Amino acid sequence: MPITISATNFTEVKSEESTGLYLTGNIGTSSFTSADWKAEVSGSDYKGDLKFDAGTGWELGLGYDFGRFRSELSYGNSKNDIKSISAKINGTSADSSASAPGDLKINSILINGYLDFPIGKQKKLTPYLGAGIGGSKLDIDNITVAGEELESANTWLFGYQAKLGLSYSFNKGLDTFGEGIYSAFSDLGAAGEKYGLGSNSDINYRAGFRLRF
Repeated sequence: MPITISATNFTEVKSEESTGLYLTGNIGTSSFTSADWKAEVSGSDYKGDLKFDAGTGWELGLGYDFGRFRSELSYGNSKNDIKSISAKINGTSADSSASAPGDLKINSILINGYLDFPIGKQKKLTPYLGAGIGGSKLDIDNITVAGEELESANTWLFGYQAKLGLSYSFNKGLDTFGEGIYSAFSDLGAAGEKYGLGSNSDINYRAGFRLRF
């Protein structure tokens, strides 16, 4: 009986030690691959596609671990160069001249929540699910359509993300992890003063750390 009580107390202490503040960061891909755009140029309605090269992204956050549940505030950044642009007068199949030599930048401030599912006796490996909501600032450089330069889009949007990851605990103060992230935006139709955007988003892959205090 004394041995059983001692083991139970030790388990409770380990659980309490896993809670508290932590600093987290990740870096990896940014797979914002394409966007549909539309604009009025010289009295005519145009539409087309923007294609983006694969880019990079990162995220930093400060969170609190409650045990099986974590909550954090994070700031993220991603950048993708514009690969190509197509343009057509709405309602026709004729191609029009267009160029877009710049890039797309996205900055996000999100509140995230996570559910952890530790496995094994020592609980070194922990699969987890996460989701976040907040604001995302879209900044895309000027594009030129039919000889007219359209002002860059620079606006805040409602953003959200979902995560699936696996972390490994080196000790009670340091975890590393890998995760897949799906991020999206409520509506890009109002982006910019002269043209609108409709977005597509893919899964991003990141690796990172959690430093516990």
